[in-house]
Amino acid sequence: VGIKRNTEAIKQSILNILKTNWGERPFNFYFGANLRSYLFENLDNVTAANISSSIKLALANHEPRAKVLNINIKAMPDDNNIEITLTIQILSDNEIIDVSTTLERIR
Repeated sequence: VGIKRNTEAIKQSILNILKTNWGERPFNFYFGANLRSYLFENLDNVTAANISSSIKLALANHEPRAKVLNINIKAMPDDNNIEITLTIQILSDNEIIDVSTTLERIR
């Protein structure tokens, strides 16, 4: 098992938060960003703003070591997925990193 430290640990924590839906963690129902609920909606400005606010709220509640600077959301309807890129500032050393993930429709 590989051990992640410092920046890589924070990056992995952010990805875990983004990919976790509410109710997936026992005894912690509201852990996660609940982003899969947006996959089957039409991605317009309102939906992108809702995704952005869900990400900011989840990271503010569950990852105190990082601050969100920018969120870029790109819909790819032909591939049935959403690409999310976050610009994050690590608060301990003021390092700025990019975290990218893709949410896909499985069904």
